[in-house]
Amino acid sequence: MIIANLLAAIIPYLGTALLSLLLGLIIRQLSFNFEKFIPGISWSEKYALEAAVVLMGLGFNFSTLITAGASTVGIIFISIIIIILIVLLLQKVVKGKDKLLWLLGAGSAICGSSAIGATAPLIRAKEEETGAAMAVINFLGLLGMLILPVIAVFAGYNSLDTGILLGGILQSVGHVAGASFSVSAEIGQLAMIVKMGRIIFLIPFLIFIYLLFRKNIDGTVLKFPLFIIFFLAAVLISQTGIISGNILKIFTKTGDVLLNGAMAAIGLKINIRSLWKISGQALTAGLVIFIIQIVIFIVFLALN
Repeated sequence: MIIANLLAAIIPYLGTALLSLLLGLIIRQLSFNFEKFIPGISWSEKYALEAAVVLMGLGFNFSTLITAGASTVGIIFISIIIIILIVLLLQKVVKGKDKLLWLLGAGSAICGSSAIGATAPLIRAKEEETGAAMAVINFLGLLGMLILPVIAVFAGYNSLDTGILLGGILQSVGHVAGASFSVSAEIGQLAMIVKMGRIIFLIPFLIFIYLLFRKNIDGTVLKFPLFIIFFLAAVLISQTGIISGNILKIFTKTGDVLLNGAMAAIGLKINIRSLWKISGQALTAGLVIFIIQIVIFIVFLALN
C-alpha cells in the first residue's frame, strides 16, 4: 500500500485502489509458495473491503443534491437508469458475464473503483471480474480526461455545461478533478458538485444490487449484508454534522487504507489467465456504456 501511494503521487489518475490491485497481481505472479497465505488474504479481501465501504458513508453530504440543482440531479438519475438498462441488455448479448457487467455499470454510473469495490461483495464477484472491471473503468477514465474537454470546446459549452459534462461522465473523483480543474477553477468546482451528486446515488444502487442478487443458486435468499446496514447508518450520522472535520479526515484516510488493502488482497488472488480471458469482453462492454453515457449528456445539454 505504501508503494501504491508513492506510485499514485507520480500517476495520480490511476488511483491507489487500482495500483494496489495491480501490485497484488504482480506479487502473486512472483510468489512460489502462495497457498499458505490464502486464509489471511481472503479475510482481508472480505472484511477490509466491507469496513472501507462503511467508512465511505461518513463522507456523504446530501446538500450536494440541492447545490447541483433539480435538472442536473434529474439527468444523473436518468443516466444511471439507462446504464442499468444497458447492462440488462448486454447480459443477453454477453452470456455468463452478468457480474462483470454489473461491476462495469457500477463503476461507470457512480464512482469508479469505489463503486466496484462496494458492489463486488454483494454480487459475490470473482477476483478476476473485479480486477478487469477496475482496469477498464480506469482506462476509460483516462480516455475521457483527454476527449471530454475537447468535446466541450467544439460544442461551445459554457462553464456550467462543461462542469456537467465532466462531472456527469468521468468515472472517479480523481478523473473529474484532473480533467475539470485543468480547464479552470470554476469548471472544476462545478464538476465536483455534479460528481458528488452521482456518488450519493451509490446508496439506492447498492440496495438495488442486493435485491437483484439476493437469491443464491439453490434458491435460498441471501441475508441483507450487515455492512450495508452500517454503511447506511454512517450516511445518516454524516448528515448530523456531529463528526468534526479533523475526525472525519481520519476516518476517510482509514477507509482509503482499508480499501487499498482489500484491493491488494483481491490482486493477490487473481488468476492471470482467467483475467486475460475476460479482458476483451470487459473493454468492449465498458466502451459501449461509456459512449452511450457521452451521448446522453450531449443530448441533455443540447435540450437544456
